[in-house]
Amino acid sequence: MSSYYGQASSRSVWSEASGQQGQVYADPLNSNDEDYYYDANDQNRLDLLKLILYDLNSAIAPREVRLVAIQAALDEFDHDDEVLHDEELDLRADHILLQKLAYAMCIDPGSDEVGYICSALEMVYRAGRTRLAQSFHEICDSLLPLIVEMIRP
Repeated sequence: MSSYYGQASSRSVWSEASGQQGQVYADPLNSNDEDYYYDANDQNRLDLLKLILYDLNSAIAPREVRLVAIQAALDEFDHDDEVLHDEELDLRADHILLQKLAYAMCIDPGSDEVGYICSALEMVYRAGRTRLAQSFHEICDSLLPLIVEMIRP
């Protein structure tokens, strides 16, 4: 998980070597940790997601602060679970990313920041079809001109 937030999930385990019960901290976003899976109702993930989206929404200046917030969002959104992506859209990740994209396009349309934000949008749009259609309907009037501007020669 992003060290920016300094949180980890924990599980109790029995250590045969010491004969005592201890804690194992798992990184739920690390693909090497096969024993831990997020449940769509996991309150810890929901709280972390709210924190990430709040930080992303609040990050304006300097540029480095925005990039740290975008990277945290990229780390959180990079999965293939439609239910979790629906949850991200329910928390208005698409609206926040649209706002960040419009701001980045005004500052420097050719920057890496624009690409990172587009990557994050692609990730949250891995949601289910119904929720994806609802999201696109909500923001298409603002999103399409930005996309056209990006691809215009």
